[in-house]
Amino acid sequence: MTTGGLIAAKMGPLDGPDPFDLTGRVALITGASSHGIGSASAKVLAAHGAKVFLTARREDKLKAVAAEIAAAGGMVSHLATDVSSEEGCKAAVEACVDAFGRLDIMVLAAGMSGLSAQKGMDAVFDTDNWRRMMSVNLDGVFFMIKHGWEECAKGGVGAIVPIASLAAWHAAGSAAYTATKGAIRSLTQYFGKLLAPENVRVNTLYPGYIETDMTHPEGTDAIFEKVAEKMVGKIPLGRVGTVDDCANAVLYLASDASSFMTGQHLIVDGGELA
Repeated sequence: MTTGGLIAAKMGPLDGPDPFDLTGRVALITGASSHGIGSASAKVLAAHGAKVFLTARREDKLKAVAAEIAAAGGMVSHLATDVSSEEGCKAAVEACVDAFGRLDIMVLAAGMSGLSAQKGMDAVFDTDNWRRMMSVNLDGVFFMIKHGWEECAKGGVGAIVPIASLAAWHAAGSAAYTATKGAIRSLTQYFGKLLAPENVRVNTLYPGYIETDMTHPEGTDAIFEKVAEKMVGKIPLGRVGTVDDCANAVLYLASDASSFMTGQHLIVDGGELA
């Protein structure tokens, strides 16, 4: 006589390739020069076998991140450029292909926060702030996709991962910041659908409150701790997010683990939006 219950059995390793293995693939990461989602993503992708090409405005910071990746055994190259320049974006793609012979993954993490309503109504309607935010946060994503998608398509495993924000889902930060992140949300669906037949997937990451150089600049420990304490009260998981939380999500979107996803939105916010 047998009774119902759980049956334990030994299992060997799962059959088939590791869906997170990026060996042989090349990833271009924008905004990769600081302690942020871009640099953390570059390190995680390199750790999983990808050759990584870093871009950002500050060459000294780029060199430091590149050196760290190389010291860990990763294959890395870099180019200082400004994503608000279409010529700069085109040059970055070309330099990446020249360095590694191909391009499969783009992580578009370059961005800025701009002036917010906390600085007054004049800041909200500051035209120069608006235009600068649009050029970096939105034009940079558009230009990189424009000049990179065909290279990403060649290997049949293309993945483009823009980095947006919860501001795409509710008003937060500056008017310009909210507008750019909302536009990226729309472009995710547009390009996800448009480029799917070309074997290029487009899925966006939406971080919540994450400790980065943007939210916690050097020398602002007291201010950051005060803001973080307030923010944690809104986050069900009870902590501020880390760049590694986001980088691991980027790995998922960039790898075959998400091969049946495109035009979609991955929110990493500790439950804040809920």
